[in-house]
Amino acid sequence: MSAKTKDPYHNQWATQRQQQISTPDFRFVAACHMPIKPVAWLVESYIEEDALTVMYGPPGKGKSFVALDLSCCIASGMPFHGHLVKPGVVIYIAGEGHNGIARRLHAWAQHNDTALPELLFVSEAPTDLSSETNAAKVAEAVKQIAEATGESPVLIVIDTMARNFGGDENSATDVGHFIRNVDALRRHWKATVLIVHHSGKDGERGARGSSALKGAADAEYEVSRSNEDNLVRLIPRKMKDAEEPSSLAFELVGVSVRDDSGSLISGAALRLTGYTAPAAPVLAKLGKQQKAALETLEQMHAEIAQLLNSQGREDHPVLITLDAWKAKCEEAEISRQRFHDVKNTLTDRQQIRIDGAHVFLVRPVLKSLMEPDRTDSLKIVNTGQTGREADENRTQNGQHAKSPAIDFEEF
Repeated sequence: MSAKTKDPYHNQWATQRQQQISTPDFRFVAACHMPIKPVAWLVESYIEEDALTVMYGPPGKGKSFVALDLSCCIASGMPFHGHLVKPGVVIYIAGEGHNGIARRLHAWAQHNDTALPELLFVSEAPTDLSSETNAAKVAEAVKQIAEATGESPVLIVIDTMARNFGGDENSATDVGHFIRNVDALRRHWKATVLIVHHSGKDGERGARGSSALKGAADAEYEVSRSNEDNLVRLIPRKMKDAEEPSSLAFELVGVSVRDDSGSLISGAALRLTGYTAPAAPVLAKLGKQQKAALETLEQMHAEIAQLLNSQGREDHPVLITLDAWKAKCEEAEISRQRFHDVKNTLTDRQQIRIDGAHVFLVRPVLKSLMEPDRTDSLKIVNTGQTGREADENRTQNGQHAKSPAIDFEEF
């Protein structure tokens, strides 16, 4: 085509070039002009500002205690167990009832000899953040808080993902929708988002469900609680742009608080202690059927603990009858006579404790944490504050909104 020949698409290319020049949403910068910014910490050495962080672990092992402790420290400007924080507004999207959270918050304040932070805001119910509509409602609620306080949030906690997610955890597409929506909240406010999540059946493989969540995370922490020493451990598993910090260990100490009627009720708070690697489990020294019986009991315990967690009753004791355990062991082809020997061996080796008709996994649990919570409601609510409805397609790994309340006094 000669210079004098008119390009038939001239106007079209010119329009596109003008659009590209005037569009600020997607731009490039020369590599030689890219600055090297120092790490901006929300929690010194542990959590960055404007980041997506995942904290995972098995049910009932202390994830929510760590998340609430962290939130209170940031909202009050108090160092997180010796590590400086950037103080500011904290948004806590809770998946459990207010009674349990309120008790823990008051226990935290009493244990730390301080007032409850005024910049911590807790949702009245969970919501499905894989829905753009619900995510927009959350954004509007956060905007109202920012306008009322005059401060933008620095931390948004989602506890737990299962209670605030309506898709299939194993689907990269569904998890991608969830990540896109929470990332939009992060980008808008330049706030860190902390997602509290469950680990899978194989704890060595990390958080439950699709690896899309791990891939999107800037940092990832595992929370565990050893049966041997009962310590809650916070262990870094991923730090994308900084060195991994040291692992932390906490004791869960009992704290009595008063409810609105003036009655004393049990609560708990974290106390920092020296970190040591978890002791090697005694399981390796047990025989084949002893291991099978103990693993059966642990599986029963985990299933009940997860259901209690889904009702916001993590502090409720897990009660398993000897008869129920024996029946499960018989299904695992452990004879009745052999069960008697196995039970005695596990008791002698301090792996289990028999108390009347019940059997307990041995761990030094504080008495105040073992008493059942009589104030929390067992009623399951099918709708959240942001219009979440019962999900017909909820994954088996998630929470079943239509399940009736279950009495866990007996199993």
